Amino acid sequence: MAETDPLLAWLYVQQGVKAVEEALSATMEEHCGCTLSEHSALYRLKSAEQGRLTMAELSELLSISPSGVTRLVDRLVRRGWVARHQPPDNRRTVWAVLTDEGLRVLTGTTMVVYWQAVNEHFESTMDPDDIAAAARIGRKMLEAHGRWDAKRFAPGSP
Repeated sequence: MAETDPLLAWLYVQQGVKAVEEALSATMEEHCGCTLSEHSALYRLKSAEQGRLTMAELSELLSISPSGVTRLVDRLVRRGWVARHQPPDNRRTVWAVLTDEGLRVLTGTTMVVYWQAVNEHFESTMDPDDIAAAARIGRKMLEAHGRWDAKRFAPGSP
């Protein structure tokens, strides 16, 4: 099999990402008692303007279905890490809002473990050229499918 075979390249990327996600999730659950999805939701809320996102925005950012994001937010609400807010003048919109406790958990525990796990399961397996290529390829794929938005995919970027 040639390394230039597009199908083989796609399978490597797809299965490689899945393997890293599984390792990250196992690390998060072992050391933080939360799932990778729960951490990702807290991080996205922290990065959002005013620490809140509509359920639809959160669903899109996490690449999970609307029903999946509802179940995820339900778990975060039960833990006290997120609150739901529904404006009285717009009953169709529901906001997920990061609570002070959610921010404490994120900044005091999950971010530290997450970055250590990313280093262990992703960064340490590559050299700087690989990291740059992965970022370039990921962005190119997102742009080609109309999914790139610097504010959403690179929080803190201009």
